[in-house]
Amino acid sequence: MSSLNNIGVLIFVNRAVNSMSGQAGPDLRSGLFYFGLIICSYIVSAYFQRYMVDLTNEITYGVEMSVIEKVRAAPYEAFEKLGYEKIYSAISDARVLSRMPTVFINLVNAFVTLVCTLIYLLYTSLQSGVALFCMMVLLLAIYVYRDRKIAKDLEKVRDLQDVYYSYLRELLHGFRQIRISAKRSDTLFTRFIYNNRGKSKSLNVKASRSYAVNELSGVYSWYVLLGIIIFVLPALLKLNAMQVTGFITAVLFMISPLSQIIIFLPSYTMFRIALDRINKIDSLLHVDNATRPFNPPVRQFESIRFENIVYAYDPTVTRSFQLDIKELVIRKEELLFIIGGNGSGKTTFINLLTGLYKPQQGKVFIDDHEVAWEDYCHFVNNMAVVFTNQYLFKENYDEHDLSSANALLEELTTRFNLQGLLKPDFVKGTLNTDLSRGQQKRLALLLAMLEDTPLIVLDEWAAEQDTVNKQLFYTEWLEMIRKMGKAVVVVSHDEEYYQCADRVMKFRSGNIINEWQNNKVAT
Repeated sequence: MSSLNNIGVLIFVNRAVNSMSGQAGPDLRSGLFYFGLIICSYIVSAYFQRYMVDLTNEITYGVEMSVIEKVRAAPYEAFEKLGYEKIYSAISDARVLSRMPTVFINLVNAFVTLVCTLIYLLYTSLQSGVALFCMMVLLLAIYVYRDRKIAKDLEKVRDLQDVYYSYLRELLHGFRQIRISAKRSDTLFTRFIYNNRGKSKSLNVKASRSYAVNELSGVYSWYVLLGIIIFVLPALLKLNAMQVTGFITAVLFMISPLSQIIIFLPSYTMFRIALDRINKIDSLLHVDNATRPFNPPVRQFESIRFENIVYAYDPTVTRSFQLDIKELVIRKEELLFIIGGNGSGKTTFINLLTGLYKPQQGKVFIDDHEVAWEDYCHFVNNMAVVFTNQYLFKENYDEHDLSSANALLEELTTRFNLQGLLKPDFVKGTLNTDLSRGQQKRLALLLAMLEDTPLIVLDEWAAEQDTVNKQLFYTEWLEMIRKMGKAVVVVSHDEEYYQCADRVMKFRSGNIINEWQNNKVAT
């Protein structure tokens, strides 16, 4: 509708100019039709703009939710390889893509207007129309050639932005370490952040200057075309005054649609970069949607058994770390300690146990029934886990009953020495997480208990506890948890408390090298 309106305006303006030049006066009916066309176009355009606003926001919402959904369903290994920075960038790219419908519609309108105007020029004078068309194609080709060079700089800027996000994350998460070390702080800022931002600034300045030159070239090329129409074409092709007037009006009319086409080129570059990055997210966070029989997770189990499990971080590398478990059993109401030095495979096993890592070989049995890995990943919903670097959510995502009417909550709050620290906000539905690391770990254990699962996994939980709470954890709390009918897997370095376990497994270099039970500690 906008394109048709533009063509109508062009025709009526030329008719009005020609009629006045012939001293016949303006055509009143044409004038009324002209204003009617304007009003109709305004109404349709207003409705269309409202539609575009809705569509733009729908695209933003859709792409953002698509990225988040893929992250939510992605394998943990893929998430680790991807990193936070690329996810943040992809969400930002969603907002870039949201502008695509508006830009595309403007491009279509501009193209239709341009084609119709060229047809009008060819109708007025075939030779002049062909000459002008060839000159416009030449100018556009020059602009596109320059734009391709600029696009390469923009891709480098986006890569630098990803790296910049990683530096910011280290600054924010490691602020204490940076704040107390002048050398560390200076190195981070001068060698990394400032250097990164300096390169980004230089590339941005270079790209912006190139765009400015390109845009100025586009603007002044119209002055050149107007000069050719006014001074060159009449002499070469013997055009009359009415034809020259029509050509000038048409060329002036083409400025806006051609500007839209020129503006589209840098926008297209940004869209392509954004789309490439989102597609990269899709490829890295590939989720296998192969249909398999779904077995609902059970609430209780007698045993979980791993047989001939092999997991390597990089199977293509010969000397890559490899976890190799011939057999490992976790039994109901059993207190199992996993011990071993750093790099022995304890954390890798915990990631396998909790379904975060998928083994390259091996079988998993629940109550002596082999289960597919996909079904086991559903089964891990029956586990409550406190990782060594546990993130404590401020929001109550598990929808626990945090009121004083919850007897278990009150009991655990007292037992875990958290009196007066929980402070739930029932209006906002949030928890107080402004606690010391030891208090955060105790709160995480409390929340894990509220999940009421048959298996609790605690990865180096006691490492940040004071002496009193550490002793209570090993001598009282673990026994209390087991008596509640739960199996407990504890990763521990505290040798003085190994006798508290029902069974102990020692890892070294990815293998179980020793196992003992019945409170007998190996010598």
